[in-house]
Order: sequence, then structure tokens, then C-alpha cells
Amino acid sequence: MIDKPASRADTDERQQLSHVVIESVAAATECSAHQLPPLHEAIDPDALNNLFASEGRTGGRSGGGHVSFRYHGCTVTVHASGRSVVERITDGEQ
Repeated sequence: MIDKPASRADTDERQQLSHVVIESVAAATECSAHQLPPLHEAIDPDALNNLFASEGRTGGRSGGGHVSFRYHGCTVTVHASGRSVVERITDGEQ
């Protein structure tokens, strides 16, 4: 399991959640981000980026909650805080 808490700089203006997911899955699967299938085959990247969009002047992500989906042999959970958790799916879970 790769548990990658994203810093505020990683998930605010400088990096979108979809990019955090791609980097986290690449690390978990030990492959290059360029070798991964398109993220849109698993989830709409624009919707993911907008799901926990910043609120006004606070710069923080909105609300609470999380979204989970499967991508490239992993279960990915993205939290409103910007933290992403990637767990590789074992053969028994497929």
C-alpha cells in the first residue's frame, strides 16, 4: 500500500488531484506515469479535479468526504484534504 499525503502545495493551485493520483499509482505500481493507461478510462479527471475544488480566499479544499475508484490494478481513494491512498489489488480482490 502507498499512502501519499499530499501537501497543500501539491494539491492547491500547483497540482491538480488527477496528477496526484497518477503519480501515486505510478509509485505504487513501480512504473512510469507515462506507462499508465489514460486516467479517463477509470474516472473523469476534470470531475475529480473539481470535486474538492478550493473555496474562495481560504485556499483550502471544500468540505469533507472522499471518492474511491479502481485504476491500473489499484484501488484509489482521494480525500477532500487532497490526500490520496493507493492500494494494489491482489488476485483475490479482482
